[in-house]
Amino acid sequence: MESISFSIAGCEIRLLMPFRPEVTRGFQPFLCAPGEAPLTVSLLPVQALPEVRGRELLRNYAFAVFRTEDGFFRVFHDRREGDRPYAVGHLEQDGRETIEYLEADRGFFSETANCFSHIALEALLLQRDAMILHASFVSTRYGGLLFSGVSGIGKSTQADLWQRYEGAELLNGDRTVLRRMDGVWTAFGSPYAGSSNCFVNESRPVRAIVLLSQGSACSLRRLSPAAAFRGLYAGMTVNLWDDRYVARVCDLLAALDVPVYALTCTPDRAAVDCLKAELEHETA
Repeated sequence: MESISFSIAGCEIRLLMPFRPEVTRGFQPFLCAPGEAPLTVSLLPVQALPEVRGRELLRNYAFAVFRTEDGFFRVFHDRREGDRPYAVGHLEQDGRETIEYLEADRGFFSETANCFSHIALEALLLQRDAMILHASFVSTRYGGLLFSGVSGIGKSTQADLWQRYEGAELLNGDRTVLRRMDGVWTAFGSPYAGSSNCFVNESRPVRAIVLLSQGSACSLRRLSPAAAFRGLYAGMTVNLWDDRYVARVCDLLAALDVPVYALTCTPDRAAVDCLKAELEHETA
């Protein structure tokens, strides 16, 4: 078996496979040497898939989720062939995941991006208390700033403005990972960067998280813990079918002790100045 490891949010994800997949661009900065406590994913070719008997909880274009006596299983199907099943994934509670796939469908796992599209990465990371937030992430002289909100609200625009006017560095443009490290909430870049194509394996302490909305003028207010919880939960990757997963995300969000703001913004420098003034006021 081939072994290949990636460090994502300080967590080693080790793939065990019968062949070495091509390391696609987004995953190259996250390659790492093997460590001592990896989250291990075994991808195993089989002649026939295991039979999954249980209650179907979710079905989308890529897979269906079933609850069985042995936990949750994901059955992947090929929509080009009438949703023909070709792989089955099962995540153990000890951080190990096994994905069995039909040997004839090896092509679905030829690249690391394809491999990770079958891995329950969000559930693996949560076992290390790391959460995925739909946000753009920039490094500034104030610390790490995360811009979150619904698709198309302007996360990339605000990140671009901070780069242009404040010399910020973009570390992720789509899915940022949050994890508490040595008592400090820290943001990490990830292999998932959206249209920014910014794949940076770096982290920064979180200075603030900013929930965006659009308006004709800029205004900023710091959210109460309850309002911050609601806004952040909406942007988290959450497996709603798994009660324990949901509970753990809620516990971590309840413990998130960084400023969370609601910013009504325009797509120009005024938005930068509005947030900057608040950050400087709090620092003073």
